Amino acid sequence: MMRSLLLALVLASGLAAAAPPDYLTRFDQAWRLVDEYYWDVNHLGVDWRAVGERYRPRVAAAASWDEVYRLLDRMYGELGDDHSRVLAPDEARAALRGALCLPLPFPVERPRPPAPAATPAPADDGAGSGAPQAPAGEEEAGWDPFSYRRLEGGLAYLRVPQLVEPDVAGRLAEAVRGLESEGVRGYILDLRDNPGGLAYVMAEVAGVFMRGLPWRIVTRTKGVTPQPTLPFWGRPLTDKPLVVLINGNVNSAAEGLAGALQRSGRARLVGETTAGNTEVVLPYCFPDGGVAMLASGVLAPVGAPTWEGRGVEPDLVVAGEEAQLEAAVNLLRGR
Repeated sequence: MMRSLLLALVLASGLAAAAPPDYLTRFDQAWRLVDEYYWDVNHLGVDWRAVGERYRPRVAAAASWDEVYRLLDRMYGELGDDHSRVLAPDEARAALRGALCLPLPFPVERPRPPAPAATPAPADDGAGSGAPQAPAGEEEAGWDPFSYRRLEGGLAYLRVPQLVEPDVAGRLAEAVRGLESEGVRGYILDLRDNPGGLAYVMAEVAGVFMRGLPWRIVTRTKGVTPQPTLPFWGRPLTDKPLVVLINGNVNSAAEGLAGALQRSGRARLVGETTAGNTEVVLPYCFPDGGVAMLASGVLAPVGAPTWEGRGVEPDLVVAGEEAQLEAAVNLLRGR
């Protein structure tokens, strides 16, 4: 009997060592976020339960945490919303770069899985999400930074290429303060090809030029949430004339920024209609540092329909980058 007990213990030890990590806990968390917190109760017409049934055995059979995260990202890509995706811990650090991350909105099961290896994940060969990502290259490169320059005639050109990095608004505000002290007469804010980013960064950038309550965020679980500029009270840093450049590659929070400046009468828009892709993404943290970027709502102006599916239309339609910039300069010069 002692030999049988010893053999049983050896077998149990071997089975425990061979058992895979708790990949299905991560799958359940990722799948449940979409099922319960995605902004559209019908998941844009996607049978989310069927998607889960297809991906659950694939995740269970995964050979590594890198593969688990690639599969979960591919699963989110089935929504086809150009926003929602799943990031492995190393990807999340590179993409968010210190931005806020929310805890899971339901209890986290135990035990917690170990952190994935820090080695880069192989390229995904599946139908992944088209959500905005950092440009290719070294992690240190990050997103394209804010930049600005003086133009002839007392004008200034401000380029805001993304609304992801938390210091975007701070850099913009510092530049505007300096330009104001130099007596700038007007500004061109270039949002062309801006993929969007985080709602609070959008609100901070808007707060440089205006103050108020221009947006509402419509969600499935919390109804309508007002979104003010940040700050909400007081005077903006400048009230000088403002022209905003837009095109069809302006997405998400960048569309909300352009639309708010236009609807408030603070700016005129030049260029082409934006993408009409104004889902609001909330980053939810997994225990190991991975992140689910989930489209949890849609951005809309106060008192008007959402820009989702229709975009923000310019006041002056102009095609071509150089022609758009020239048109903006002419508007500020009163031509």
